[in-house]
Amino acid sequence: MNGDGDRGQPGHWGVMRPGVAEAGLGGTLAATRLDAEQQAEIKRLQSIGYTGGSLPDRGSDTGTTVHLRGATAPNLRLYVSGHAPGADLIDPDGRVLHRWRCTYAEARAAGPAAPDAFLDDREGVTACWRRARLLPDGDLLAVFEGHALVRLDRDSRPRWSYPGHCHHDLDVGPDGVIHVLTREARVVPRFHPRKPVLLDYITHLAPDGHELGRLDILACFENSPFASHLDNAGESGDIFHTNTIELLDGSHADRVPAFAAGNFLVSVRELGVVAVIDPAQEAVVWALSGLWLGQHQPTLLPDGNLLVFDNKGHDGRSKVVEIDPTTQRVVWEFADGPDTPFYSATCGTGQRLANGNTLITESDNGRVLEVTTDGAVVWEFRNPERTGENGRYIAAIMEMEALPDVAPPAWLAAGSGANASIR
Repeated sequence: MNGDGDRGQPGHWGVMRPGVAEAGLGGTLAATRLDAEQQAEIKRLQSIGYTGGSLPDRGSDTGTTVHLRGATAPNLRLYVSGHAPGADLIDPDGRVLHRWRCTYAEARAAGPAAPDAFLDDREGVTACWRRARLLPDGDLLAVFEGHALVRLDRDSRPRWSYPGHCHHDLDVGPDGVIHVLTREARVVPRFHPRKPVLLDYITHLAPDGHELGRLDILACFENSPFASHLDNAGESGDIFHTNTIELLDGSHADRVPAFAAGNFLVSVRELGVVAVIDPAQEAVVWALSGLWLGQHQPTLLPDGNLLVFDNKGHDGRSKVVEIDPTTQRVVWEFADGPDTPFYSATCGTGQRLANGNTLITESDNGRVLEVTTDGAVVWEFRNPERTGENGRYIAAIMEMEALPDVAPPAWLAAGSGANASIR
């Protein structure tokens, strides 16, 4: 489907002109003029983001507080904290080995010069990054929630930025193409005749940052046997809240054909759905729901099972669950308990490590755990940073990710001027 105005790639929305919304889906598109109230609500929706922290500082120990050597994976870990627009690379002892920093103003300066290319930061949500992805050469991709994507070199110099209302997550293909979640606020009559909603997209960028095309997630549901999930959408606001994207490599397509190479695994929080999108068909080809509430970060494991951070579960508590996608049976979980209180209303991630342990980011509490298959905590990291007035809040950890290789990357060993003092 293409909208009026600038034409997008076949099968994708075109670029919306200011003050115009797409009124109608399913093959019939008409442009309608928005009034001032609708335009103000669209600006508000497009600026939605995260605070840097929400839980009060309790004066607990910080940094690496548990480290059972021999049981802990030796991999370096990259994390994004709510106190600053940056990311730190640490070793399991908590030592900072490398640091990237880039403000929203610096990112804007590296992007298109058009005055309206970037959103203004009205709510202060660009004070931190939402997600960062480390590239093999030490470059880093970072998401300013709802605003932009920036690519930095290893010394934090911006190479380029993309002002596409990027949010939550991204992945990078073996060809270097970047796939990032983006969004736009529009009036969609199937949800409400006047109230705007946030629509989510998968946008494809070349390694140099120019846009190659995008997939409309709403259209992908509409074009599929899973369109009934849209009946659970709200009538206005952030009706999807897609928070995860993972490019599948096809290693489990023999088990579930929908898990073919090039398809995308996504989490649509407000629909309670984990789904797979086939970009060739522009359709959802697999979906699962009812096993979680407010979920984040589904990922396919080497054995073909699905690991999901279940924020609120059916008992209102957080847990990380491993599910067999063919039987929907829970084969492993880590949950809140008397010895391991565990809850994050927002964000949260789980990563299965090569040693069989699971690295879990309890975002709101600024805490990361590495746990064994029997649930023993062998590593714990508590964010030493604080945010808010007078540092009253624990800075959230949006995500911590262990690097795939045990050996430090070659670019780190080679050194860099901006981080020499940290090493």
